[in-house]
Amino acid sequence: MGLFDGAADQYDAARPSYPKELYDVLESLTGPLSGKIVGDGGAGTGVVARQLHERGALVVAFDPGREMLKRARLRSPGLPVVVADATVAPFRAASMDLLCFGQSWHWVEQDSGAEEAARLLRQSGWWAAWWNEPWADAEPWFERYTALLEDRCDGFSLDHRDVDWCSHAIRNNDDFEDPGRHVVEWKRIVSVEDWLTDLQSHSYVIAMSPAERTGLLSDSEALLRKHFADRLVVPYQARLWLARRR
Repeated sequence: MGLFDGAADQYDAARPSYPKELYDVLESLTGPLSGKIVGDGGAGTGVVARQLHERGALVVAFDPGREMLKRARLRSPGLPVVVADATVAPFRAASMDLLCFGQSWHWVEQDSGAEEAARLLRQSGWWAAWWNEPWADAEPWFERYTALLEDRCDGFSLDHRDVDWCSHAIRNNDDFEDPGRHVVEWKRIVSVEDWLTDLQSHSYVIAMSPAERTGLLSDSEALLRKHFADRLVVPYQARLWLARRR
């Protein structure tokens, strides 16, 4: 059972998709997605896979979580899905034009994941990893909210937004050219209820005891409703790293 399988319903219901501008940047650097064979690693419930498919990519989704992939198939009945870890993916060598990880590369064992990515990609294919991160640092509610998470949740730190996740494994793998980072700013409009549902789908909340989780959700809701009547408008950054296979 994958880490997120127990929260698959919440993940599917409320995790945000990525801004179209992120895919615009991706295509401007790697070429059109239409017709490309793309592996979606750590695919979860298929957020990335659906957006890639909309641009004409031929996507296979893989993830260690069976329940997550079941929901991906429910959303996209024809989507090929494979239960697999990104370090030992059961695909032929040099079979992919693009291998991407939306909100998931940090779960991969970095050195072996980079080696497996190099094996799967064709010459001049691309490795890509990206993350959505709330970036409302100047807003008082966000300071209080993130302080609450840092106090209650083991494993949560706002500093994680600044980690260069490819600083070692991809940069030090001779099969890849030096990666580049690209930032897309966008705004997420989300109800308080969906924000709280999304919160329940994160690993640092999944790991809490039921009583701790209930307390966190109650206190988070009280804090948010002091600042928002119904909907949050939250500045985000989508951060994309790209590296070409030599």
